[in-house]
Amino acid sequence: MLVHPAINLVSGKKIEDLGEIETEYTITRISSKNPDTLYIYRVKGAKLPCYSNVITTRKDLYNLSQVDNDTELYEKYINAINSPPPKYSLELFEDYYEKYSGSLKDIPFIKFYREDGGYYLTGSIVIAKWNNIHNASIHRIMRLGPRRATLRIVPRHLYYIVKKHAEKREDTPIAVILGAHPVFELAAATSPPLGKYELDIYARITGDKRVVETPIHGLKVPVNASVIIEGRITQEEAWEGPFVDILRMVDKKRLQPVLEVDAIYVNKKHDPMVHVIVPGYHEHYMFMGFPKEPIIYESVKKAVPGVKSVRLTRGGSSWLHIIVSIEKTREGEAVNAGMAAFTAHPSAKLVIVIDHDIDVDDPFMVEWAIATRVKPSEDIHVIRRTRGSTLDPRCDEGVCDKVIIDATKPLSEPWTKYRMVKPS
Repeated sequence: MLVHPAINLVSGKKIEDLGEIETEYTITRISSKNPDTLYIYRVKGAKLPCYSNVITTRKDLYNLSQVDNDTELYEKYINAINSPPPKYSLELFEDYYEKYSGSLKDIPFIKFYREDGGYYLTGSIVIAKWNNIHNASIHRIMRLGPRRATLRIVPRHLYYIVKKHAEKREDTPIAVILGAHPVFELAAATSPPLGKYELDIYARITGDKRVVETPIHGLKVPVNASVIIEGRITQEEAWEGPFVDILRMVDKKRLQPVLEVDAIYVNKKHDPMVHVIVPGYHEHYMFMGFPKEPIIYESVKKAVPGVKSVRLTRGGSSWLHIIVSIEKTREGEAVNAGMAAFTAHPSAKLVIVIDHDIDVDDPFMVEWAIATRVKPSEDIHVIRRTRGSTLDPRCDEGVCDKVIIDATKPLSEPWTKYRMVKPS
């Protein structure tokens, strides 16, 4: 069985080697049914092996981050985000990586659903820079040929950097990181303010400050990735998609920028393996949803000091629905908490604010709180025509309505009126 550092980081998970599998649909069927099993496998035609389901539960997050609860988890990431850049140890690139003679055909691009328009990488971190600003973010990449691909870029930081290079009529140099440390993957999904390099977050949390610079474009990358693809986001566009995304719905076909590959490198210190995130299931929820929670928590805490926990729910595909648990001290705090959550995560369309006696991870209890503590005419607040998620099929070009549900009990009334009786 091949060994990759990421596999040793999450304890208590069953590990199963699937051997060789088909490039279409197989890992989706297997992984979706067994979220607690970490899978190692090869896909037909590719030379580099894969792994899936590293982080699928909050227990995995706690183990990986060496914390015991949500508050410790959030504070660890918030402190890392707000800390100044660490002093890095610049290592020699050739001590950790060697040039790979193959092409994108050797890398496991997978078709996850029949509706997908091509074969994809899903656990790919794209590193780019503009002037002295580095940025790392996760993007799906669809293979076009041995040295060409197209990647989905939404109007966030990478989009800004690509636009700045395009204004000077130049390509954007990038490094695509595959098989990264899971904390770096989580950091790359946090979207801190532009100018904060996500690698700084990883270094603060793990203490690993070793970096190298890529030979062609001089991009600062970690020493422990499995694969590095150096290339350029060109000013050419090609069709990307359709693709079944986190809502498990079909994201439409679009013209997107083309990636031209300059060189591929593999790690010399461990067996190189590629992390495959199955779209629309447990691991996708964790990698897309959790990194937003510390940002939401910090935003809500500024408005409502009594915030206990936040959760991007699985029913909302860990993207569109947020539950915020607070210890309310004044009326109006629940609505403020909801607005602060939308500010931190504009893609969300619904925030439910609950009292701290309701378990954020128990959908029954959350619905019970709505059933027993909500007066619709007073506690349901609709915010019309605001920016939302382009993934939401009810949004009109990213503009949609949002809802805050205040499912907290009135402070003027006794707890006994709203308490669920427990068995004696």
